[in-house]
Order: sequence, then structure tokens, then C-alpha cells
Amino acid sequence: MKKIYLLLLLFLFGCNQSGFEEFQSGKEVYEARCSACHAPDFKGRVGPSIDSNSPSAKMPDTYWIQTITKGKGSMPAVRLNENEVELVIEYIKSSY
Repeated sequence: MKKIYLLLLLFLFGCNQSGFEEFQSGKEVYEARCSACHAPDFKGRVGPSIDSNSPSAKMPDTYWIQTITKGKGSMPAVRLNENEVELVIEYIKSSY
């Protein structure tokens, strides 16, 4: 019986540890979730350019939030929390 409780405890502890880890900076978010398609330098690869010369550079934050969280065209919605969305938008815009 003690073995069952021990296994259950280890299982529950393991589940808590394997949860999503929140990104701490916009750069972390971008590198992990955006750069594969939009390139590390924002110039675009599979996804369009999002650098200072792109049409998106002139768009308000509401556009960015909608695009990131809901997707647009071939871009899928990205699963980020509200803070991570704000961080990545600030990071991208700070590169302009």
C-alpha cells in the first residue's frame, strides 16, 4: 500500500513539474515560437517579414494581438499567455 502512495505522489509531483514554463522575455518568446517562420532578423522565411519595412510595422497592437492569438492566413494561432504576447510584441517593435 505504501508503494502505491509513493508512486501516486511521484506521479503527481512529476505532473506539476512538467507544466508549461512561462517565457521571461520577448526575445525568448520570439526565438522559441516565431523565428522559425519569421527569421531571427525579422526578415521572413516561410512567414512574411515583420521588420520595420513591413506593412505590419505600422499596425496597432490590437492587430498584433489578434494575429498572434487567432492566427491569420497560413499563420496558426500561437498558444501564449497574455504576458508573453505583450512581451513578444514589445520585443519585435523595439527592433525597429
